[in-house]
Amino acid sequence: MIVTEFNPRHDRCSLLIESAEDLWTLRRLISKGDVVVTRSSRVVKKEDEYSRPDKGERVKVNIALVVEEINLDSSVERLRVKGKIIEASDESVSKAGFHAITLSPGHPLSIRKTHWTSVEIGLVNAERGSSKRFILVAVDRREAGVGALSGSHLSVATTVESGLGGKQSEEQSSKPYVSKVVDVLAGMFREGDEIVVAGPGNFKNAVINQAKERLKSVSVQAMEGLDLTGADGLHAMVKEPAFQKIAQGSLLVEMEKLVAEFVRRVSTGDKKVAYSLVRVKEAAEAGAVESCAISDDVFSAGLDEEELVAVLNSIEGRRGAVYMADSSLEFGRQISSFGGIVALLRYPIRAS
Repeated sequence: MIVTEFNPRHDRCSLLIESAEDLWTLRRLISKGDVVVTRSSRVVKKEDEYSRPDKGERVKVNIALVVEEINLDSSVERLRVKGKIIEASDESVSKAGFHAITLSPGHPLSIRKTHWTSVEIGLVNAERGSSKRFILVAVDRREAGVGALSGSHLSVATTVESGLGGKQSEEQSSKPYVSKVVDVLAGMFREGDEIVVAGPGNFKNAVINQAKERLKSVSVQAMEGLDLTGADGLHAMVKEPAFQKIAQGSLLVEMEKLVAEFVRRVSTGDKKVAYSLVRVKEAAEAGAVESCAISDDVFSAGLDEEELVAVLNSIEGRRGAVYMADSSLEFGRQISSFGGIVALLRYPIRAS
């Protein structure tokens, strides 16, 4: 999430959604009664003599809503906000009506609150100081998977096919393919990103060399020991010890450590753990949660969305840490197997 403006004294925050993980943060930031301002579209019916009553023109409009409902659908990476219109840039849009907007990665918006809580301020500031983003490439002579790891969420941007034959090895023949891969990198890259290129053999060096040449002073490094490419290669890449070393100190590595410690405590009978919403909620109310991780498919377990958000905010309000896990990664699947939410505790509680 890119925070472009944040002034809690003037009750305003402007931002750009970058990933599905950001939607979780917004679900915790936006509450009933807040005002959300963003770009949307709305059907405006014409009232002239010859217009059809069932037809209208869809217009783009800047709109401000007083939030009445908010729902997260992380499986399709969207957040739906419904509310009463209080401002609109097009005079044909009725201020007395209601409207629903669908927020997804790439969407800019502003949030206005009458009061920002310490937890909400902490969420925004955490996004401002979030760990670096890694652009990942898993490549060989036939295909390249390109994706981005932001926090603990891995998104696959595209797969580039080379069209080269299996035994064709002339350097000239691979240049258009390499250029195409680097074009994707150039389109994704932003200041502060780190590019990591992996894949079997030495072909990855051609991508690294051209990326360094075109993107200049950008950090681009090779990762050895990966035989897979494409989208499968990207998912395998983040599990490799070589990448863990490169990403030392990142949110991904912290998540790996948290889940490994949780599994260790469960397997050894250590009572300083909790899992399932009921038990984590009890631990949160007791102030016992040191850190908590939820899987982005947590709602598939039938959990109540409002209750879950309240529990997460309660944990951070008592100085616990909350992490979001990508369910497509191994540690995310482990969390899903425990009901979608796990916690490390400062001390045992009765329910654990």
